[in-house]
Amino acid sequence: MSLRDSLRRLSGESLIYGLGQVSGRAVNLLLVPVLTRVLLKQQFGVAELVTGYSASLLLVLVFGMDGALARFFYQQDDRAARLRMTSSSFLFRLLTGGTIAGLLALFAGPLATHLMGGEVYAKYLRLGALTLPCTLLVLWCNDVLRVTFQPWKFVTLNVSQTVLVGGLTVYLVLVQRLGVVGVLYGKLAGDACAALLGVVLCRHHIRPVFDTTVLRRMLAYGVPLVPVAFAYGVIGSVDRWALQRFASLDEVGTYALAIKFFAVVTMGVSAFQLAFMPFAFARAQDPEAPRLYARVLGLYVAIATAGALACGLLAPLGIQLLATHDYAAASRPALWLAFAAVAQGAYYVAALGINLSLRNSLLGVSAGFAALLAAVANLTLVPRFGAEGAAIATFAGYTASAVFTYGLAQRVHPLPYRGARLAVLFGAGVAIGAVAVRLAPAGIAGVGWRVAALAAFALLAWKSDVWKDRGAIRHRPAAS
Repeated sequence: MSLRDSLRRLSGESLIYGLGQVSGRAVNLLLVPVLTRVLLKQQFGVAELVTGYSASLLLVLVFGMDGALARFFYQQDDRAARLRMTSSSFLFRLLTGGTIAGLLALFAGPLATHLMGGEVYAKYLRLGALTLPCTLLVLWCNDVLRVTFQPWKFVTLNVSQTVLVGGLTVYLVLVQRLGVVGVLYGKLAGDACAALLGVVLCRHHIRPVFDTTVLRRMLAYGVPLVPVAFAYGVIGSVDRWALQRFASLDEVGTYALAIKFFAVVTMGVSAFQLAFMPFAFARAQDPEAPRLYARVLGLYVAIATAGALACGLLAPLGIQLLATHDYAAASRPALWLAFAAVAQGAYYVAALGINLSLRNSLLGVSAGFAALLAAVANLTLVPRFGAEGAAIATFAGYTASAVFTYGLAQRVHPLPYRGARLAVLFGAGVAIGAVAVRLAPAGIAGVGWRVAALAAFALLAWKSDVWKDRGAIRHRPAAS
């Protein structure tokens, strides 16, 4: 397969997985106009706190098994060996998810005091804990459908999850008037039904088999990723913890709306990531693979940065459509969070060299540093700048993770990336966005200003040639 054909296939798979991601995560956006108008701002903040903590914990509870499945699935000799791998990981996911959920529900009281400011919120944490095993099963099904290249089943599962969670939440909040509890019950019931559907879709990859040898191999690859997941969990939750601790639940509510713009960009980033990892591992032995990876990273940075810039510049309009005037202050944090999502996605391509060299423990070094930076930045910026300070701290954490991971990966498994050029392009997008948001006037003139800013970046990206071989691939000088 030629380089162009490979890129075309990756684009097609990213589009299909993007449909699944958009449908799967669209519930977060579709519910915003309802929840911001029915719930008090503080209630909206509480629901988002529980959701945010759950999402961060899910990163850890996967135990790196998603990456291990993608890394080793294609190396299995036959279908029986692949069935042992998928079945063993399925049973492991059931056991660990159920055990952790039970422990969290048991200790919900003390956890609520430390994480949410009072034991009165324990019931919300218990609902979040009970949802974890269901969500973990849905994630396992998504992993299997990806590595077996069944994108339309992937879309079906995620669309169904969206409809179930969204429909049940709206019913419980609007009709039954259950408030925050309705939001969390809707998530629990929707994910439980989606997990059952996922098991049906993946039934041909599940057998009553538990191979400890296979599981040990997968854990040997995945466990070093647990500190990485924990660090990313810190980056993804310390912002809201700092806001409820040093600001207020109202400020958490403002930030909760801003982070929906992170989710918008993440939809596209995740679509690319879900398609890229199996795609990259399946082609790892191809002599043209390094050039392919470099082209992919160049295209990703140009397209994702443009998307984040557009998302950040249009945030004020989006907030007017999604919420009431009380949430207007969410527009500035939204810009920083949109670019944070781009940096998060760049990490996965930058880390490819480490994954291929099986040196996953190195990822913990960069992730740990990034988490420490994000925590310190939140403690420093949130008391002074509130939600925007939390967004800048989150942006700093994800950007540091991508940069340090890139440096480590190039040491252990060099790939012909044009890292400096791509960093300049990304930095230019951030700078253009920050300046435009602060200087744009109100009204039609402001819209023109923002459009001009986006056009200026598009021209810069075009001139950088990162979408071509000469702009994306570093060519070594010929030996004399």
